Amino acid sequence: MFEEFAVARLARPAPFREPACMPAGVPWWRRRLRQVVPRRGGARTCCWYHGGDWHRVNAMELEVLQRTRAQSVAPDDVEEFATAHAAVAGATRWETEALATLFSIGDAIQPSSGTGYINGQHRAPAMLEAGVRRTVVLRHVDET
Repeated sequence: MFEEFAVARLARPAPFREPACMPAGVPWWRRRLRQVVPRRGGARTCCWYHGGDWHRVNAMELEVLQRTRAQSVAPDDVEEFATAHAAVAGATRWETEALATLFSIGDAIQPSSGTGYINGQHRAPAMLEAGVRRTVVLRHVDET
């Protein structure tokens, strides 16, 4: 199931694979600063992850989450629902792709039981640097 999650609670990624723009992840003090003073706009050209507006994507994402719950959309169908929502909202190609990754069963950010998470090791720091407060993560639920 997809659920809302505080970006600042996501674990610090390691190992990191984008040394040019995210050499050591986001330090704790910058996480707090960006939550108080978010950075809006200012897409950078260093990598895909910094190439767009995570604030806009996450605003759409939270709207998609509410609508999929209200309409009882199955988790496997949420990515397609999100892509359709992005098209109606006039999202850019980057925003549509970013939104789709967050609702993709294969690419969604998945907090693990330990101190890390599966997927999102580049998206999460980019969101943290922008000061995004809430995102959506995927949790696997036993239906027993």
